[in-house]
Amino acid sequence: MRLAIISLVCAIFALALTGCASTSEIPSCCWIAPPDIHLTGQKTVIERQIVGDYREIEKDAWVVASVKTGIAPGTQVRDDEMFKAFMAREKLAPEIRRMKDEGAIGEANTGYLAYVGTPAYESDANRKKALHSIVTKENDARKTIFTRSLIKSGVANPTAEQVAALGKKFAEEQCAFAKVNDWIQEAGGRWVRKK
Repeated sequence: MRLAIISLVCAIFALALTGCASTSEIPSCCWIAPPDIHLTGQKTVIERQIVGDYREIEKDAWVVASVKTGIAPGTQVRDDEMFKAFMAREKLAPEIRRMKDEGAIGEANTGYLAYVGTPAYESDANRKKALHSIVTKENDARKTIFTRSLIKSGVANPTAEQVAALGKKFAEEQCAFAKVNDWIQEAGGRWVRKK
């Protein structure tokens, strides 16, 4: 602080000695020059990075993309059956969410959906049939995903017990992700609403 005051006094003293004329509060010998600004049609480096027109980023991306993977040549990376099952689940998701909100279906402790039953579906056979069709499609897709996941992990021919074990783990996740008031089946088999 003391150094700042001494510097200020010295600057004022130097201005007084130079005899700067002043018509306002700022001496005429003090001036501030703004930096030169040149407008061009070219983008700055930052703009090029944001827009993606920066060659060094492309070079880095190539390095990242060329990292060696553990996939053997000729190995099929995409599992078409699993992909179709995921797509089926995605397509069914809005209807399933609606039926869960209505209280008609819930997540069983096996990893599959189950019909819980409501008067609205019990009194309308066509509506109940449509619900069961959706539940069956969803459960088939889940079973495919369970089975294909085991195969991808190295199990050549998954047994029903292995698929069921994976289904139970999936059921635990679904229970955790369920919305409040969704039907879930406890490990003991009792159906409850999630709180």
